[in-house]
Amino acid sequence: MTSSTRPSLKRDLSSIVGGDHTLVGTIPEAYTHDEALELDPVEPMAVVFPTSRDHVGELIKYANANLLPLVPRGSGTGLSGGARPVDNGVVCSFEKMNRILAIDTIDQTAMVEPGVTLDQLEQALTDTPYFYPVYPGEMSASLGGNVATNAGGMRAMKYGVTRHNVLGLEFITGSGLRSRSGGAYVKTSSGYDLTQLIVGSEGTLALVTRVLLRLSPRAHYRTLVLASFGKFEDIAVAVDSISRRGLLPSILEYMEASGLRAMAEHAGINLGVTAEVSSSTAAYLMVELEAMNYDDLEWQTNLLVEVLTGHNSTEQYVLDETQRRGLISARESAFWTVKKLGANVILDTVVPRSKLTELFKGAAACARERNAVLVGTGHVGDGNVHLSLFQSDPIECHATANAIIELAQELGGTISGEHGIGLAKRSYLLEHEDPARLSLMNSIKSIFDPLNVLNPGKLL
Repeated sequence: MTSSTRPSLKRDLSSIVGGDHTLVGTIPEAYTHDEALELDPVEPMAVVFPTSRDHVGELIKYANANLLPLVPRGSGTGLSGGARPVDNGVVCSFEKMNRILAIDTIDQTAMVEPGVTLDQLEQALTDTPYFYPVYPGEMSASLGGNVATNAGGMRAMKYGVTRHNVLGLEFITGSGLRSRSGGAYVKTSSGYDLTQLIVGSEGTLALVTRVLLRLSPRAHYRTLVLASFGKFEDIAVAVDSISRRGLLPSILEYMEASGLRAMAEHAGINLGVTAEVSSSTAAYLMVELEAMNYDDLEWQTNLLVEVLTGHNSTEQYVLDETQRRGLISARESAFWTVKKLGANVILDTVVPRSKLTELFKGAAACARERNAVLVGTGHVGDGNVHLSLFQSDPIECHATANAIIELAQELGGTISGEHGIGLAKRSYLLEHEDPARLSLMNSIKSIFDPLNVLNPGKLL
């Protein structure tokens, strides 16, 4: 399609989703990008807002008939370019498919449409003893977007990532086939697991129209401990010991000292860290513990402080509730902090926990070689680190990022732990992924979406 066909495009799309749910011509800037730092915006030919699964099916049918690229979008909070429009394409925004269809406190499930946000679901669960535990750090993110990227976040060590908390899906493939997978049960041995295939596929195989989520019991008590360390290697050893001693934190994060200072300043919170401790600290561990009763929480906290002290933590701060909420909020806003400071790329490589020290040291060396600056935070409990790369030269920036990704793979890790590949990391995947796996992925794509209308150019 070309710009000359836009009047007919407006008419055709309006006939599917309604004129009030179709934008053609002047497109609001928000729909030209997601939050990937390294990608330029692209204005789509149109944005449509389906309100039903029938709308989605008709849109896919129309896309196939006209070879029209269809790019799914949730809240646009992704960091890999997965929701970035493509030239001469249409953005399919799910923000109006935002109904919570059912909350089942017996089977501990919630059925939602893809446009439901994490905050919306949390509010709906407030008066129940359950919550949805996946916590990627941006509560305005949509559940459909989380499914697309297999979002993880700060609670992954205890509760897992999105794929561990999605029990079933309703979806429409790129060929127009409507189907369901999974159900309100936790195990199945009945053929290929299509639910797990679609989770993390970034909207390249099918558009999800309903999601069945597993809910978890909400803890009654929690506390947050902030521990300072003079050396990165001591953090990796402490994390291993925390696990071996039987502790299972709900949050286990690391933050470089400079990163924590920037986040605390950005959020306007006082964590009680003295200037003396701050000046001698390389990085901090942020550990949240939770329990159903106070005595259990107190026992866990005492054991945690013992473990941290035994592994060269220079100071431990048991934060009060105001500080706890403030620090978690600051950690949530880490992306906005580094974006404001001018970061050029954010990597989210993941390695085995035993290799974290090697990754820290090696990544720092890669940055020094190319006059780049790295600021690190991340989900150290599951080996997923977020490295904010500051390097204004695009060639050197790409070379630094590539070297860090190569290092992560040499250490037994992979390119992305939770942000996804999208467009921003596609070149790294094509260069470093095993050709046999790429061939299988392309074969799966051709079966689900033979005309390549769903999010073309992303992931593969």
